[in-house]
Amino acid sequence: MQSKESNIKLLLLGRAVSLFGNTIYLIVLPLYILNITQNLKITGFFFAMVNLPTVVISIFIGTIIEKFNKKNIILICDFLTSILYFILFLYFKNFSSLTFLFLISLIVNITSKFFEIASKVLFSEINTPETLEKYNGLQSFIENTIMIIGPVIGTYLFVTFDFNLILIIVSLGYFLSFLQELFIRYEKKLNLSKEKSSFFKEFKEGINYIKNNKIILNFFIANNDEIINPGILIKKYEISEKLFGFSATTYGVGSVFAGIFIYYNEKFRFLQKLKLLFILNSLLMCLLGFLSIVLFKYNHYIYFVIFIFFQFLIGMITTFVNVPLISSFQKNVEIKYQSRFFSLLSFFSGGLIPLGVLYAGYLSSYIGADITYIINNATIILIVFIVFRKNKKEL
Repeated sequence: MQSKESNIKLLLLGRAVSLFGNTIYLIVLPLYILNITQNLKITGFFFAMVNLPTVVISIFIGTIIEKFNKKNIILICDFLTSILYFILFLYFKNFSSLTFLFLISLIVNITSKFFEIASKVLFSEINTPETLEKYNGLQSFIENTIMIIGPVIGTYLFVTFDFNLILIIVSLGYFLSFLQELFIRYEKKLNLSKEKSSFFKEFKEGINYIKNNKIILNFFIANNDEIINPGILIKKYEISEKLFGFSATTYGVGSVFAGIFIYYNEKFRFLQKLKLLFILNSLLMCLLGFLSIVLFKYNHYIYFVIFIFFQFLIGMITTFVNVPLISSFQKNVEIKYQSRFFSLLSFFSGGLIPLGVLYAGYLSSYIGADITYIINNATIILIVFIVFRKNKKEL
């Protein structure tokens, strides 16, 4: 058991280091592109094109992962990602090209998807039913803590130093993750069962939920980090990039509080409150967009404080939706099917994200990020009412 727990901790630590580097990069990349282009439309197009190929191939990733050693996959992914960031670092010492940045970001995005799915399955395999809940809780705490501190550190480094320093830090982080994961003791478990009917029966309910409820909503809500938030705070309100990091930080704090609440309130049926949670979340976002219009003529930091508070609430509500949903999938899908399941889950839930980012970037450049924010979330509320009418008995 000690060896098994050591494996779990090594995997969690490796994931944490990788996530830290990825969090810094993802908070800085939109700022860097917005800085050099001064155009939300170009920013939206960049992220749409980076994400689209990953979404397309994600449906096949699970089948590929099933055939190989999960530990080797995550090792290759971390090492390759470290090398890619280092190449980008060397290139940007002498040149500056959005095209090259796009190509590297595209490959990193695809590699990250392989890592994400393989590490999820490996986590299930090296755990036991007795330790799964315990280490899921630890993983949630670690990842949310990183989501709190990562954006602040990332934006501070970006403002104080330059983009190149961030690239070398991220590269080093992924290499350290690779070194930690080398010590995981793991033997490949073959997942070549031909009981496909059992697999489809097990994940049918989860996939139906994603297709019917989340895929359309992702079109409108997945563009907040890349387009809406920087569009309102940086482009319109001229909040410093250093302070901008606090918006993502308070979102993470809200997620941590929600995770604690979920842990100590196991009897609360969050899955039965999805309609209410979706509507409440979108109402908060609509109000945030409306206040951006109303408060613009006043001190800009008044709105920033309100924005921070709302991000805390939005982080809580989003976690109340996501954590119980993912936990349900982990409990009900057999390990031997999880590669395919999480691959298809990623495909369905992320299918419209690139188009959503592209749409938000174009619309925001013409009518403003705050008005786009209001339109997006008013549409979400309408969709939720329409979709959940079909599932009224379950809710």
